[in-house]
Amino acid sequence: MIGDLWAEQKALALREHGATVYVGDHLGDIRGARAADALSVAVATGPYGTEALREAGADVVLTGLTEFPQWFSARYRGD
Repeated sequence: MIGDLWAEQKALALREHGATVYVGDHLGDIRGARAADALSVAVATGPYGTEALREAGADVVLTGLTEFPQWFSARYRGD
């Protein structure tokens, strides 16, 4: 079950599904993305603030999930 995977274990599912970006709100999500060689997009709506997410190595830090569509569009559609 994919939902039971934690931190670096998430890399298994990310690789299996060909994920190149992983969005999460926890330090374990950052570790999972890193282990899968995926871009880590961290959202500061969970237990950690922007500074903690940056310090943990997130590639991108958003203050809220509502920022994601604009970020995604700019990154992948050249807006």
